[in-house]
Parts: sequence; C-alpha cells; structure tokens
Amino acid sequence: MPTKPIEWNNEDGTKYKISYSEELQIKNLEATKKQNILLKKHMLLMFGVLLAMVMFGLFILYVFWRLDQFDFFTKVAYR
Repeated sequence: MPTKPIEWNNEDGTKYKISYSEELQIKNLEATKKQNILLKKHMLLMFGVLLAMVMFGLFILYVFWRLDQFDFFTKVAYR
C-alpha cells in the first residue's frame, strides 16, 4: 500500500518531505517540550504553595506567642 509523502513546514517557512517515523519523532519532541513547560509551571506553583504554607505556619506561631503573653485567664481569676 503506497503511502503519500508527508510535507513538513519548518519555522522559517521551508517545506520538505518527511517519512512517517520522522513525523512521529517531531510530534514526540513537541509534546515533550510542552510537557517540560507544564512541569516547570507545576514546580513553581508547588513552591508558591509551600511558601504560603510556611508563612501561614509562622503566622499561627506568632499568634500563639502573642496569646501566651496576654495571660488572660490568670487576670480574670484574680479579680
């Protein structure tokens, strides 16, 4: 069964014929590049979430520290 030749357009506009396996390799390369970009975005998002969690934890520790200095219950008990 004869296969029709596949034309590929390069970024600079040149056209050339490629085989089916070359087409699959090019598609695989493009998919890998897209996946790398998504993985980098995901990593940055996870760093942002981790930073937000650390800041929230520090905020909670600060609130507990300030509440410990307030000593509300002993002042109420001595009145």
